[in-house]
Amino acid sequence: MTPSFLPKFHLKALSLAVVSSLLLVGCNDDNETVYFQNTPETIKSFTADKLDTALAQISPIGKAITPDAKCGVVVEKFSYQTQGSAGEAATATAALMLPSGTSADCQGERPLLLHAHGTATEKSYDFTQVGNGQNQAGFRATLMAANFAAQGYIVLVPNYAGYDKSDLNYHPYLNAKQQSQEMVTALDTARRVIAEQQSVNNPNYQKVKDSGKLFLTGYSQGGHVAMATAKLLESQNRPVTALAPSSGPYALAAFGDAIFGGNVNVGATAFAPLIARSLQPANPKIYTKLSDIFNKPYDETLLPTQGSFNDLIKNGKLPQTALFQAAPTGIPSLDPISPPDKFGFADKNYLIRTDYRAQYLADAQANPDGLLVQGGNLLPANNPQQPLREALKANDLRGYAPAMPTFICGGNQDPTVFYDLNTGSMSAILQKLAQTSHKNLNVTVFDVDATNKAQRPSNNLLTLIGTASANPWQLNDVATRVQSQFAKTVDATSSAAYQQALDSGATVENAQKAAQAAVLSSYHGTLASTACTEATREFFDQNFVKVKAS
Repeated sequence: MTPSFLPKFHLKALSLAVVSSLLLVGCNDDNETVYFQNTPETIKSFTADKLDTALAQISPIGKAITPDAKCGVVVEKFSYQTQGSAGEAATATAALMLPSGTSADCQGERPLLLHAHGTATEKSYDFTQVGNGQNQAGFRATLMAANFAAQGYIVLVPNYAGYDKSDLNYHPYLNAKQQSQEMVTALDTARRVIAEQQSVNNPNYQKVKDSGKLFLTGYSQGGHVAMATAKLLESQNRPVTALAPSSGPYALAAFGDAIFGGNVNVGATAFAPLIARSLQPANPKIYTKLSDIFNKPYDETLLPTQGSFNDLIKNGKLPQTALFQAAPTGIPSLDPISPPDKFGFADKNYLIRTDYRAQYLADAQANPDGLLVQGGNLLPANNPQQPLREALKANDLRGYAPAMPTFICGGNQDPTVFYDLNTGSMSAILQKLAQTSHKNLNVTVFDVDATNKAQRPSNNLLTLIGTASANPWQLNDVATRVQSQFAKTVDATSSAAYQQALDSGATVENAQKAAQAAVLSSYHGTLASTACTEATREFFDQNFVKVKAS
């Protein structure tokens, strides 16, 4: 069963020079007390035309899927108090984007969109940097501003603890409890900010009001965070109008087992340090010191960092792609799953200690994940003993059945967050639940990538679960348009890289490798990201905004 849940792409032919670009892609339900920490700061204001220009400059692919702005956008920043993984006090910042302008779509009661952003390696990550291509958040912030704030949504994006001006020296990465609580804290603080600024007649806040409609989105790490946040809000009996997570590592425990089993994902050497430092404060058994997991000198590298991930590679602080030792490893059981010509393996300068990998896999064999067992129940292992596996299970979202209308998006060839393993397993589990205990589920699962439709199981690129078929939107038209545009951007990305390589003197064979690498490097962070943003906007607009207003 395992192969059907793993990505069907081939990376071993990529040169290291090309693979370096792959890494730039952008992992208890107690209530928290909310503290309003300071007066919001206006970062920048855009007219509708200037925002359109900014998006076109920072991402032509993003502009191609984004309607022209109806509204100007005012970008504000505020701070809030949150906690780290161990419950320690921490501060963080958030971006608040307010629509402006005279159009009826830009004033009055507006829906609030709470967005969870994806993985970031740089401490300076700041979602208020709309239009700033020099900040790691710039592309995604501009895309969200243009697709939602400029279309009349109030947009809220927490930067998360550990980023921007936060005083936490690590980030609680893929910690479902901490991150969901932090998202709710940021939401409550934002609503306080809006009410307070309206009471003091701040002109940026005078023409818009929070309608009470709440939309939850997130991409990559943020897909996991958005789903965990929906679960928390649901447990608190707080209404969520609709949920739309994309390309998230929902089946986190199975994902970890697949990677340790040899299916290394693109970006793994960045994700591993983030997740180890995130989960250890909540489960101190994971390591005593980082050298228990990571080889020297990489055990001294802490993420997020002040520099870029490429800087870490150039300075020998992290390996480029080598997560594990290639055969011969000195441990016979590992050699068959550690081929030297496979992506993620090297005979030296690899990140994770071989004895640690063997320990992890011994527990995975003794206590297997149901998703990775032929005929299994698709759920995490009942009783994992290895501490990291325990922690991954604690943050795995399989089994959650969202009560609100939900749209789950991704691309099936994603080399960073494996689609079949994560989105596919969630879809399969939810389909079973809809037939038994959760007959009111309303879930649409959408695969933006129809380029290899004939090779997909059952050619299933669109799955309607429960009552989703009754949603009042032009689903087939949206799916066809999004998939067509996605195919065009894949082809354009491939062709441009191929021609550039030829123009630089590369052979046809190397130009083909460069074209493949260009698609893989942009698949998760750009191609699927923009496509899912478009589909999510249509899902929200057609079902809950335009339809309800008409």
